[in-house]
Amino acid sequence: MKKYFKHILLLAAILTGVTACKDKIDSESIFEDVPVLDENSATYEFDKYLYENYQLKYNIAFQYKLDDESTDMDYNLVPVGYRQAQIVAHAIKYLWLDVYDKQQGPEFLKLYAPRIINVIGCPAINAAQGTETLGVAEGGVKITLYNMNDIDLTNMPWLNKYIFHVMHHEFSHILHQTKSFPKEYEQISAGKYDSQSWQYRSDAEAYSLGFVTPYSMSEAHEDFVEVISSYITDTREVWQARGFTMAEDHTHIEAIDEDQEGTLIIATKIKMCKDWLLEKYDYELDSLRAEVQRRQDALTYDIVMNDAYDK
Repeated sequence: MKKYFKHILLLAAILTGVTACKDKIDSESIFEDVPVLDENSATYEFDKYLYENYQLKYNIAFQYKLDDESTDMDYNLVPVGYRQAQIVAHAIKYLWLDVYDKQQGPEFLKLYAPRIINVIGCPAINAAQGTETLGVAEGGVKITLYNMNDIDLTNMPWLNKYIFHVMHHEFSHILHQTKSFPKEYEQISAGKYDSQSWQYRSDAEAYSLGFVTPYSMSEAHEDFVEVISSYITDTREVWQARGFTMAEDHTHIEAIDEDQEGTLIIATKIKMCKDWLLEKYDYELDSLRAEVQRRQDALTYDIVMNDAYDK
């Protein structure tokens, strides 16, 4: 089943569905042959970079050349520009691959990461619904990211909206489909989920009811991965709006507003996510958040494009 990220144009919400859990992710290469790289090609250096830093190291193919068979024909799409593709590839390495690698090692990504990252240049507009599809994840195997011709390394909110919240969200789906989802989580907000009209809720209303985003109100599995992705990518200011005081070094929650019921509910969900990730994957959510936030704060064009971040 495809999982869709949709941006409701007037409400700035994200819509996803449930990933099928029948796909088996294998740490061995799914690619039959080493790609033939033409040294005389204008794209040779970039293709070599992708082979060495994505396919060889993590068993991930980064696809930037538009292929009709691998795109959704319901949209009028254009390829990502060559320079923009380079920026996207380096940015994902900087703020996604290197982060998990530093905490878990390359074998973790080689085993659990999606096998294909497909990037498209233009937005995917659903004119009839007035929505924009931010990205599509297919069975935990492939993620397609849209609107990459507009990538701007000086705009961290844009990067999180179109790339990194999507990536962490989808990766968290793969993890909870691989090892048992904590069923107790479903009871925390039982009776409050609303699959039909969540998109009409404001952020503030979602927070007051114990949800980190309006979309997390759609159902429990989406709630679970939204908590993880939001915990990793959202700034201290965003968490403050939810009633949390985050440590200056991003390493943990210092305090919560105990007078707000919604904040207490979110805190319960965060703890359950942390405990589950640590138990099942030896994965420390606070540590991952700290590394992502440090990289977001340090992000410059030169650091990203030269793979120069070594803190």
